[in-house]
Amino acid sequence: MNSKSPDQNSEEPARAGGGESSLGARLRQAREARGVSLRELSDQTRIARRYLEAIETDDYKELPGGIFNRSFIKAYAKAVGFSETEAVSAYTEVARAHGEAPDELPTSRQSSRIYMDGDTSRSPFVTALLSLIILAIISLGIYAGLHYYQRRNNAGAAASAPTAPAANPGTNDQTLPAQTPAAPASPDPATAAATGALNVKIKAKGEEVWVRTRVDDRPKSEGNIAADQEREVTLAPAERLVVEYSKSKAAALEVTINGRPASVPTETRKGKSLVELVITKDGYEQLLQQP
Repeated sequence: MNSKSPDQNSEEPARAGGGESSLGARLRQAREARGVSLRELSDQTRIARRYLEAIETDDYKELPGGIFNRSFIKAYAKAVGFSETEAVSAYTEVARAHGEAPDELPTSRQSSRIYMDGDTSRSPFVTALLSLIILAIISLGIYAGLHYYQRRNNAGAAASAPTAPAANPGTNDQTLPAQTPAAPASPDPATAAATGALNVKIKAKGEEVWVRTRVDDRPKSEGNIAADQEREVTLAPAERLVVEYSKSKAAALEVTINGRPASVPTETRKGKSLVELVITKDGYEQLLQQP
């Protein structure tokens, strides 16, 4: 019956190597004296097992060559308590006997990690965690970009749409009550004309109409004008009035300026969802209807 462990069986090739007085044999004896298997030695020195076996059999052709050979031998000797100086010296003699010129010993064994079987400098768990973090950052960036894009679109749509829809007669839609703009008491048209001001009246003919009015820096006024009711605005000579309403309700509006009827536009400007009627001191006469 074969009572040898797997590590012992795998080490048989190493024992079949060079003579008992060779460097490899002495290193192997030092390892076995410490009860260390090749697998344990490989984990400790981070040198591939096949390179350790090559050292124990004095088969240096299997090693990477150059400074790595001396580095591996020194690491092996140190791990098993063998004299590092003696081990390197013995290897140097063998190398020179074969016509080789060994390079100077490196200052560290960091390069030996390149030759590990399946060696990685980072555990799979850390790699997976870093991958998840990177994916999370990318996903967060995409979500933030989409959210910003949607907010911009929503803000643009809100700016171009009326804040209150025009009410249709005969429906149960709730509408905003007509609001009176914050302005002083309006003089009669004759008084307004004499002072250079403009008296503007906006009337809903036969049906309720939603209207928004804006006078320069004054608070804007918007809401429904009840059927056959009117809203009155007085402008100082330097002020500008903008009246906004739905295109479908243009025919139901009647506008007078200083008591004279004015034309009511029925077409929207490009990029606008509402019709705009602009009234100023210098341009209002062009809106007046000819007698």
